[in-house]
Amino acid sequence: MSTAQSLLVADRYRLLHPLGQGGMGRVWRARDEVLNRDVAIKELVPPPGLTTAERGEMQARSMREARAVAQLNHPHVVRVFDVVEVGKGDPWIVMEYLPGKSLHEAMSDGDDLSPQRVAGIGLEILQALSAAHEVGVVHRDVKPGNVLLTQDGRAVLTDFGIATMPGDPFVTRTGLLIGSPAYLAPERARDGKTSKASDLWSLGATLYAATEGKPPFGRASTMETLTALATEPIPPPRRSGPLTPVLMGLLEKNPGRRLDSATAQRMLREAMAPPRAKATRALPTSPPRRASPGTSRKWLWALVLLLALGAVVLFLLDRSSSRDQGAASSPSAQPSANQSVQPSVKPAPTGFQLPAGWQWRDDGNGFKVPVPDGWQFSRDGDGRAQWQDKATGRLLLIEQSRTPKPDPVQDWRNNEAARRNGYRNYQRIRLEPVSYWDKAADWEFTYTLGNTPVHVLNRGFITAPDQAYSIYWRTPAATWDADRDELQIILDGFIPARS
Repeated sequence: MSTAQSLLVADRYRLLHPLGQGGMGRVWRARDEVLNRDVAIKELVPPPGLTTAERGEMQARSMREARAVAQLNHPHVVRVFDVVEVGKGDPWIVMEYLPGKSLHEAMSDGDDLSPQRVAGIGLEILQALSAAHEVGVVHRDVKPGNVLLTQDGRAVLTDFGIATMPGDPFVTRTGLLIGSPAYLAPERARDGKTSKASDLWSLGATLYAATEGKPPFGRASTMETLTALATEPIPPPRRSGPLTPVLMGLLEKNPGRRLDSATAQRMLREAMAPPRAKATRALPTSPPRRASPGTSRKWLWALVLLLALGAVVLFLLDRSSSRDQGAASSPSAQPSANQSVQPSVKPAPTGFQLPAGWQWRDDGNGFKVPVPDGWQFSRDGDGRAQWQDKATGRLLLIEQSRTPKPDPVQDWRNNEAARRNGYRNYQRIRLEPVSYWDKAADWEFTYTLGNTPVHVLNRGFITAPDQAYSIYWRTPAATWDADRDELQIILDGFIPARS
């Protein structure tokens, strides 16, 4: 479509440029001219020579994908906004646009994929799979290419094109894609059986590839891959460190002995812990060679028991705190020259005067905050209110909770532990109590977003026994000092719903 720049789909979505293409479809970045926002549109691209019946099967697959994702409302699953038909009735799926790169691209680019970071990615994708499984949706094609690492720090599961759903007939014509052989569970390769457990195998193979550099049974051809899957033991991981036990548990060839979702989530949280906190634990870097299935199972559960007995709880994953809240380094990390510390302030909304070029903004939940003119309002994947200056990348995000944590400092420490391995080049500037409303703490840090170093202040505070907020402020690191006055206006002028 050489005329993509001028093509308007369904009189609403203007195609901008392609984002990627697979065997059955092409994904475009587009502009929703009704709601004035960027979206991603998946276009069905049938191979040449298909019969009418075969084309109908492809259309059914696309509709199955839309229906599968539409059942889910989860921060780690890409959202579907619309389905439209173009031309011969081929459906185009309109989805949220999430800037970032796939895990496959991150592997190819040589990005930092430490075992701790990969464990965090795995935990978020496993949570997405669990949400899908709860409504009867089995993904059937979990692989690095279908895991999107967004610029706001999330791992998001995409491409439910061959998912199975309750009450939806399965398209089985020979030749249709059934999943990537290198990430296919043994029972699916053997007899086509699909289950929640087969998704967990594929997740294990995906995480194995991320840390080890290749999938456990990846070979030069599909036949060689399937033969190795059927006849060879799992190659012991050599680079996965604390992630090794959960990998071996997910890659158990017998689905009846494979790790379940709840156990895998606990083990992934353990693997996310900073290496220094695990120094006293006798964790092997690779498992002993398996003598038999029985011996293997005893070894695995013995290791799970060891982890459970020796674990130190390092964090509480608090869904009410900001997702884009960094990944910490040593508490002794010092700020660089341009990383100046934001002073604590007392709120004074009663004497506050709105400066010229600013306006009061809210999201309908009772609070008010001064925001510069021209900043665009939106909601992130968790529904939190945010305003952004598209020209400079400056971002203000407000999160609120009706169940405040009693200690804002400890709350930030818990969140720091949970997120520290999810961000590149992270450095903590400070994490300390400040004087603001009833009780407050500041968490200030830097990390690299895309190719840009950014500087963040996240202030968490309590304004009433049943009301807490966080004010999240992010700017390019190069303009942090120049933008401090704007942050001060926001902090001085903020008015909570309850105080």
